[in-house]
Amino acid sequence: QLRVRSATSETLTAILTQALSSNDSARLNVALQATDRRLVENTVRSLQALDAGREDADTTVAGYLPTLMAHVVRRMVRRHSLAMPLGVWVRAIIAATAHATMTSAGAGEGNSGRMAREGREMALSLGPLRNFLNERAECFPQLLRLEGRLALLDHQSRP
Repeated sequence: QLRVRSATSETLTAILTQALSSNDSARLNVALQATDRRLVENTVRSLQALDAGREDADTTVAGYLPTLMAHVVRRMVRRHSLAMPLGVWVRAIIAATAHATMTSAGAGEGNSGRMAREGREMALSLGPLRNFLNERAECFPQLLRLEGRLALLDHQSRP
């Protein structure tokens, strides 16, 4: 059992690579309990470095980051209460992917095929997140009206 408070990015990286390689949801869920921004960002950067090394050797294997993002999004959609804690992971993965894309585009590297594939994988994993956020946003005006009605009732019930 991982103690989230004493976890290091190396520990989380090891757990996540094992869990993502073996599709072990229990280990993934344990690792995703970490919500410290720095710890998560360092872990995501480590996974990104491992992805870069793996993609040089085998271009058919899905990267750790797109696979992790897909798992995080599935978990958020299933349990809405996890949206805020898992948001740290989503933010870190998107930021790392965007940084890598901008860096490789600016450097003029010849790995546009790898970047395009990685971008497609990430877009596929973000589709359910977009749908989830759209559903939440569509309910917002109705919740505001309900809040207004409840405030009015509360105000009328007071002497």
